[in-house]
Amino acid sequence: MPVNWEMRIKDMSPVQILVHLALRRDVVDIEEWRVSLLQQARRIYEHELTAMAARVGCPGRSAMIGEGAILSELNDQAQKWATGICNTFNYDACSAIETIRSDVPTANRHVYAYRLKKWEASRNQWKIPQIAEFTEGWTRSKAQTDFKSHNGTVGRAKLFPTHGVCPVCLAMIARGWIALQEAMADSPPFHPNCPHNWEIEADKVAPDQCPLLWMGE
Repeated sequence: MPVNWEMRIKDMSPVQILVHLALRRDVVDIEEWRVSLLQQARRIYEHELTAMAARVGCPGRSAMIGEGAILSELNDQAQKWATGICNTFNYDACSAIETIRSDVPTANRHVYAYRLKKWEASRNQWKIPQIAEFTEGWTRSKAQTDFKSHNGTVGRAKLFPTHGVCPVCLAMIARGWIALQEAMADSPPFHPNCPHNWEIEADKVAPDQCPLLWMGE
């Protein structure tokens, strides 16, 4: 969901605008996040392709993503994530500033800076793991789907772990094992903080087919 932090700062005082500016994430931060997320996604994607190869009976195959369509897709996704992460931070910072104003109407920039530092540290404790979990879940699902699509893999899958709170996750867990093709058509994460992934049992390929597996680009 898009967030519009620019509209919110229009109602701020000069001091509040100043402290938001000091805290604000910009294009430099977006680029740092993009690079970091792309590195994570590339590593997870390669790891999952290698795991998929082992599931079909080819543990000797390993993935190495080079320059090409897959890396370009991962980079585009990392760019979207990075932009969203920074925009959300700027929006949340507006809320934090408004909370400080409500708690301490006479707050000066030093009070704001001190409280915002604590707010940011507290936010990072849950936000950064949330980002990492979502990145891993999305990338693993993409790698599994791409592997199946290119290699014609068949088998079955079930959602793991077998507990959850989201109605979508609970319904999928209740179904147990389903056809791999169906699972790949609707993959987690299904919501923020979704811990689920597909546990896959794939049919084995003939040993002489292992060198022919698609393992990325």
